[in-house]
Amino acid sequence: MARMSRTTIMADDALLDELREIAAEEGISLGEVIRQGLEWRAKTRRRVPSFIGAVASGYSDTSSRVDELIAEAVLAKHDRIRAEWLADHGSNR
Repeated sequence: MARMSRTTIMADDALLDELREIAAEEGISLGEVIRQGLEWRAKTRRRVPSFIGAVASGYSDTSSRVDELIAEAVLAKHDRIRAEWLADHGSNR
């Protein structure tokens, strides 16, 4: 297990209540729910691929659709990582 560090977070009461409810439903601690959320967020961080614009695509509309194409790629990666995370950690929700 990696070395853990203690930290303080700020969260509104409604969010904390929701996280406590998740913890109770899944039989885990509030800290574990928060760690899972932090881990998931770090793994799904949006990164623009370094190869974007490196070669001609052969399509005339690529530059006008760049935001749409990047969003599709990021969402596909997000869905893949989320599925892997859920397979590793399980989900009762």
